[in-house]
Amino acid sequence: MSQEVAFEGRIIRVEQTVKPDGRIFEKAIRPPGTRTIIFNPEKEALLLTREIRPDIGQDFRLPGGKVRDTLEQWDQVKDSPNLNSIIAQAAAKEVREEAGIEARNMEVFSVSTSGGPTVEWTLYYLVATEFGDLGHQDLEVDEQITVVWVPVKEVIQMCLTGKIQEGRSVAVILQYLHSINKI
Repeated sequence: MSQEVAFEGRIIRVEQTVKPDGRIFEKAIRPPGTRTIIFNPEKEALLLTREIRPDIGQDFRLPGGKVRDTLEQWDQVKDSPNLNSIIAQAAAKEVREEAGIEARNMEVFSVSTSGGPTVEWTLYYLVATEFGDLGHQDLEVDEQITVVWVPVKEVIQMCLTGKIQEGRSVAVILQYLHSINKI
């Protein structure tokens, strides 16, 4: 059985494995990402972003992005003994840029690996138990993101009706709300 890199771009690597009988299996790998859960107990609300994206249209999401922008950068840190700190710093940066929120006291709540053997894309879900409003976003040129604090009951409905489209985020949001006795 032999394995080789068939393609490598900035964020996608395709590895091919040739089985002894000649069959070829491919696996796409991309740098992992983060999603951050911020619950405001005074408002009984979760912070979501409403994004308009050319690939999926409008979507409600947890703020997040890649841990590192390229595979090369990810390869340099993925085996670090400080990986949780690197992940938390990347998540805090995304929350600051996308939502204009300074997220603090962040811990990994859940890790979601992609399903199946053909795509490797891990998402680290963090919870920030302290936060402050910075009053402004720092969006990239093509980003269209609006910050919304959504009441818990409405978030649950959004999860159940597909308004939050990223399925694994839906699962983690519901698990989080259950963990804090909101469902």
